[in-house]
Amino acid sequence: MPHLNLPWYEPFPVHTTIHRAFQEVPSNYLEGMLEMSASKCLREGGWRRGLLGADSTGVETDRYDGMVVPVRRRNSFERVRRILTLKLHVIAVLDLMAIIRARVTGEHRNDSPVLREMLKGLMRLPGSVFEADRGYDAESIFSMLYGLGMFPNIKQRAILKGRLGRGRNRLRYRMKAAKSFDIGLYHYRGLIEGIWGAEETRGHSLRTRFRSRECQERWGLMLCIAWNIRVWNRMRCASELGMEVKPNIPN
Repeated sequence: MPHLNLPWYEPFPVHTTIHRAFQEVPSNYLEGMLEMSASKCLREGGWRRGLLGADSTGVETDRYDGMVVPVRRRNSFERVRRILTLKLHVIAVLDLMAIIRARVTGEHRNDSPVLREMLKGLMRLPGSVFEADRGYDAESIFSMLYGLGMFPNIKQRAILKGRLGRGRNRLRYRMKAAKSFDIGLYHYRGLIEGIWGAEETRGHSLRTRFRSRECQERWGLMLCIAWNIRVWNRMRCASELGMEVKPNIPN
């Protein structure tokens, strides 16, 4: 085996050794690293409250799946191949563009249940505003956000009166959030798209070659950790230059 030209014996890291080491990294360790990197960004920026947001984006893979689609011109069906895709879900501090939670799921997983999983065990951030689109419109999410001391600013879907339920507790958190919805603050939700745009510009697209779900989850966490490290470096440079980073909501 080839080795590095060092005083001690050290072989080259080849693809098999890197892949084997990647499989042995615990996911909970990477989750802790993601929270630690986000905390360093918050401390560097002096952030205590502000705007948070949740969103998801598609991730390409190198695997194909066969599916049957209708052909209107022939009144028949044909089998085609399409690329399998995943979804990367994140919760980010929009004032600093730092990611605090991340998950990788299948392409057909709804955003709302994944956000409920990511909100469990999240630190309390009283006074902050949580931005999200209609895909996260759920009574349970509003309830969890109020329990964390945050104000949900989520765009809501139109729901028929018959689905509102009965009694005094019918979607009360959702109705409470609808009364305080601020369209001006909601426009800041687009800041989270800057994370996807930057990652796609750097690598031309968000894609992974990992096939097992465990490795895909680790890949997503490592991607977000690397993003936070870049954010922290930029903030350190701004501090050295005497530039102040201010949140959209004054602390």
